[in-house]
Amino acid sequence: MELESVTLKLPRDLLSGAQRVASAREVTIGHMVRQLLKREVARQLSAKTNEATDERLLPALQALLARDMAEAEDWDDLATRLRTHGYDMRGVSGGVALYKTSCGTRMCNCSDLGFSYATLCRRFGLEMPAHPKEELGIGIMPAGTIDPIRHKLFSRHLSAARSWPDLINRLASEGVELRLLGAALGLHSVVTGRHLCNSGDVGAAYNDLVRHFGCRLPNDPASASAPRTVLTVQE
Repeated sequence: MELESVTLKLPRDLLSGAQRVASAREVTIGHMVRQLLKREVARQLSAKTNEATDERLLPALQALLARDMAEAEDWDDLATRLRTHGYDMRGVSGGVALYKTSCGTRMCNCSDLGFSYATLCRRFGLEMPAHPKEELGIGIMPAGTIDPIRHKLFSRHLSAARSWPDLINRLASEGVELRLLGAALGLHSVVTGRHLCNSGDVGAAYNDLVRHFGCRLPNDPASASAPRTVLTVQE
C-alpha cells in the first residue's frame, strides 16, 4: 500500500501523550493515527441515518433512564424498567444499544448514557443473554472497555490527582477528557470522542471524586457556580 506524507500540527501535551501511548503499545504515532482515521472513516461512511445518535437527545435520555439503569438488579429487571419508558435494549457489536419500542429506531449506545456493556456485565455477574459474539481485531477494544495498560494508567492518575484541575490536566496529557454521563463520569478520547470507560471502572466513581476534591466537576450543571469550560487549541 502506497503511503502519502502528511504534516499534522498537534498541541505539545497531546503529542507527548500520544508518544507515551504509542511507546506502551510498541507502535509508531503514525500507525496509531492511521488506525484511528481508518476506523473513523469506515464508521462515518457506513453509518445509517436511522442509527445515528442525536446528541441533543442524550441529556433527556440520561435524565429519564439514569435512575432505573443504576438501580436495576439484573438484565431482566433492567429490560422491564426500560420497557415502562417505551425502550428496549439490544445486544450489538461491542456493546448494547437503546431502541425505541414503538418503531425500532436506534437511539444511542448504553455507554453514551454512562453505562457501558462491560460495567453492566460486572454488576449483574454475567453477560447479556443472547448477546451476539464477535471476534475482535488485535488491539481493538469495544466502546466502554480499555486495555490493562490504560486501566493501570488511569487508575494511577485518579489516585494521585489532588484536585479537578490536576486530574483534568493529567488525563489531557494522555489524550483523554472527562464528560458527565448522567450520574456517572466518563473518560473519552479527545481525538475520536470514543467512550473509554467510567471513572468508577478505574478506581473512583464520580461521587467519590466529589467527596475527595470537596466540590463537583467545574462544568457540572448541578453546581450553582459552575464556570464555563473553554478549550483552547494552539497550533
